[in-house]
Amino acid sequence: MSFMLEGNRVRLLRNEQKISLKELSEKSGVSVSMISQIERGNTDVTLTTLYKICKGLGVSISTLLFTKEETARIIKKKNRKTIVFPSSNTKYQLLTPNHDGSLEMILVELEPGQTDRKLVEHQGEECGVVLEGSLTVILGDEEFYLEEGDSIYFNSLTPHRFLNNSSNRSLSIWAMSKNV
Repeated sequence: MSFMLEGNRVRLLRNEQKISLKELSEKSGVSVSMISQIERGNTDVTLTTLYKICKGLGVSISTLLFTKEETARIIKKKNRKTIVFPSSNTKYQLLTPNHDGSLEMILVELEPGQTDRKLVEHQGEECGVVLEGSLTVILGDEEFYLEEGDSIYFNSLTPHRFLNNSSNRSLSIWAMSKNV
């Protein structure tokens, strides 16, 4: 099941918390006009902007993407939500439901030559393992080359991104704490 962020979900969470566009802008670092465009569905959201909005709202990505009705403990493969950011075409499959726990898991798929274009930083910690292919993880100004079976851990405040310089698909699983 493919998924794109529904802007009205941002508006709903913002209104539930009784915060204005300006307040969310100040908390997230995303401009008022950009938040307004997102809420109206007039623009695509980058991963960086998504993290910033989550930080401003004090919620996890899964809280922003799932409704409360979608809180099953088991996520069947056929029912996973897949997020594709237009700027990178990286596929993220959410492996955890919306809940108030402190952990999120995602499956990241990068085709050969594919990269996340921008460095991302957010609260929390991440640990990933390469299931298939290879993956280069950029942390700040350092690069780490991981092969199948290799794992990495880092503080999510370190600017980071993923790239696949190989000729094969890269598949990895990531666990992230939700200290937003």
